Amino acid sequence: MSRDLQDLSATAARGTSRAELPAPSGALAPALSSVPGNTPEARLLGRAALLGLYARAGSPLQKAAAPPPIPLPAAERSLPSALAALLPTLIRTDPVLAAQALDTVAARDWTLNAAQVLALYRRDTNLARALWRLSDARARATLGTHPLRAQAQKAEEFAAWQARLEALSELRRRAPEEAAQEVQELWVTQPAERRRDLLALVRRDLRLEDRPLLEAATRDRSPELQKQVRQLLGHLPGPLQDELLALLPQAVKVSGLLKKKITFGAFNLPAALGKPRAGQYDDGDLHRLLGALPTELVLKTLGLGWNELHKAAHAHHWSLANELREPSPPAPEPLDPVTARARIRDLAGQPRVSSEKLLAAVQALGPFPDLSSEAQALQSALATRTLDLFGREGPNWQARELALLLGRHLSPDLTVPPPTPLPFELPPRPKQLPSWQTPANWEERQRQDHAGREQAAFRAWRELQGTLRVRRDWRGALAAHSTL
Repeated sequence: MSRDLQDLSATAARGTSRAELPAPSGALAPALSSVPGNTPEARLLGRAALLGLYARAGSPLQKAAAPPPIPLPAAERSLPSALAALLPTLIRTDPVLAAQALDTVAARDWTLNAAQVLALYRRDTNLARALWRLSDARARATLGTHPLRAQAQKAEEFAAWQARLEALSELRRRAPEEAAQEVQELWVTQPAERRRDLLALVRRDLRLEDRPLLEAATRDRSPELQKQVRQLLGHLPGPLQDELLALLPQAVKVSGLLKKKITFGAFNLPAALGKPRAGQYDDGDLHRLLGALPTELVLKTLGLGWNELHKAAHAHHWSLANELREPSPPAPEPLDPVTARARIRDLAGQPRVSSEKLLAAVQALGPFPDLSSEAQALQSALATRTLDLFGREGPNWQARELALLLGRHLSPDLTVPPPTPLPFELPPRPKQLPSWQTPANWEERQRQDHAGREQAAFRAWRELQGTLRVRRDWRGALAAHSTL
């Protein structure tokens, strides 16, 4: 550091109010004297800048700490601008349609730049995995430290784990012994959350081949998993299940023939079920016993119905009912496509069909019903009937789900007329109104509810029109770039 720069530094440390600026000297004296500034502080900073530049002038360049980044090439197949402009609208309209559109972009080997990725990510963070996969090289380099990348990696790992579970489920159907061995080997390497997934996989179709896994898992690091594993051992036929069934009438006492009374008694919990954790409100002897037997077997042994046992368990302690599993009703036979489509045609012509029935009929066609191949008259009838449901029943979840399905699977060229306003009909007045409500207030409330349903129907129509329009625009933009 030069003498002049040291003097300026000392003056700056003391302050210009207590020390005067040093007189310039040396070869730079004329230049330092001519540095402009209305205040001593401004002149001090100007002179320091000049002296600093002069001190560095002519110094050799030092070796860089890291090599310069390698220039990245421009994307070879960037997403056409017309399609990129439609993606935000698709995300705002329906995330399912947006995910399908991104799949189409990936199938055509188009890529997104960093600005496009960030704009779409801000609209729906659940698309992080798909967006990261579509990012070009420059976008990945730019967004390397952005939270989007970490979320995309987590989603990728989750998807890979789900695929692994699906493969294991298929293997359990084909080769139970091989699958049981693979699950047992996988168990010891996975964290508690994934071990919980593996246990749920085993629980879905428990087999005798799973016994070695369950017996080894009784020493699991997680107390909750230990409890569930020990209980699941009781679901397998064998000495433990026989012992538990013998204890059941002592723990759950049923009296009375017509009007049955259920009480819970004391019993000695078998050591195989482990020791309940102290202080856990949802882990006691009775919890472990009831959860260690299939609920269907409990009901059969005690001669009880599901509602009777569930009500008594909940009354004893609300958490005790969580150990029971309601028996699943027999699944209805799936309709063949011809019958399913005939049912839709029949229901679409019924003016008073319920949203529940119509939704079930459409869902019977599968997760991706091809409604666009139906006759235009039937498609129009389905749309009209759905909008009428908003006016008659209101925007319940069945009507909203039905409108979503129609927006995704009707022909995008379909023209849907606006809903016809339904005439107001005053429903029968209740025999007794609340003390705070007069007949006039009750009638006004019915009119307001009717108006609300009409508004919901028009809102659903606008949303359906918007969905069909954006699908039409996307199809047209894709066709314009089909040869690229």
